[in-house]
Amino acid sequence: MDLDPFYAAVAAINFTLLGLWLVVVTDRKELSRHDAASRRMAYLVSLQFAIPGTLSLLAQVAPTVVLLWRTAFTLAGIAGGVGAILLARQIHRQTGSQGIANLLRYVAVPAYTLVTLIAVLPPSAVKSLGIALTPLQLEAVLLSILVFLGAQEAWAVAMAPRPTDTPHPADTPH
Repeated sequence: MDLDPFYAAVAAINFTLLGLWLVVVTDRKELSRHDAASRRMAYLVSLQFAIPGTLSLLAQVAPTVVLLWRTAFTLAGIAGGVGAILLARQIHRQTGSQGIANLLRYVAVPAYTLVTLIAVLPPSAVKSLGIALTPLQLEAVLLSILVFLGAQEAWAVAMAPRPTDTPHPADTPH
């Protein structure tokens, strides 16, 4: 099965969502100017699109060069898992939303862990599980889940109630 069209679509979707997220961050000034914690949360949400998008691009470069895609997926799985843990904490602190934080902890982190494991395990280990998919096909399934989760995270942050409309010092004339 040729996965290039799938990975091309996932890359396009993720970079489109990343662009839309940047519009949200620009519109919601409290995500970009108020404090370091809010900026960190905005950045961590952006990673949820940038990581799967970049992986999808790299998966198309040379899918037959196993070392390339395995290295990319290993590093991205680790970075994505750490990012998801940090984002779960930040979302809970900033918005009080336990639901999205739990979705990150109990779905995104394990998904990123599986991305890493599939990348580092030999194909025979995947076959021994009785799964009739190649490692890159399994990674594609996981990326699909991560795209969905990224959209949910962005929605939760974007739709969180705005803080009181106290003007930020940068917004007031001098």
